Amino acid sequence: MSLTLDISGFEALFAVNYQALCAASYRIVQDKDIAEDIVQDVFNKLWEKRGVTALNTPLKSYLFQTVIEQSLEYLKRYRLSFNIEAEFAEDTLVNGNLNEQAMALKGVSRRVNEAVRSLPEVCRMIFILSRFHKMSYAEIAAKLEIPQKMVEGQLRNAIRRLSRFLLY
Repeated sequence: MSLTLDISGFEALFAVNYQALCAASYRIVQDKDIAEDIVQDVFNKLWEKRGVTALNTPLKSYLFQTVIEQSLEYLKRYRLSFNIEAEFAEDTLVNGNLNEQAMALKGVSRRVNEAVRSLPEVCRMIFILSRFHKMSYAEIAAKLEIPQKMVEGQLRNAIRRLSRFLLY
């Protein structure tokens, strides 16, 4: 059976299933923003393939199955962040001189490191790649095999969270 949806049917499908799909994804990834990104990405892909996708299962089952698969893929893919975080910590320690200026900045650096570590896994990894490894959104998206819009959203989220953490 081929999937044919018009815009109003798609919007209704989204409205009816969005919250439940986000909840299913959240149970796996344990991050509300990431769960929402995954669900939105699944709906995006469904819309792009609406005329060519053939389904062997009911649409609701297909959506849940795809969201669960994408959530599990997220967990598998982002375990790399431990390597990136280790590089960041090593760079911070190697560059720490013990002169007076470095001592004054050490407290600030410690607070920034603490703030970065408090970020959810994907936000942290994207922030580190962007700010410390000077990678562009496109380079990060290619490296992590995710949409560039997800990189942009996660970086915005990281900056918002860091601002709140550092200001309070």
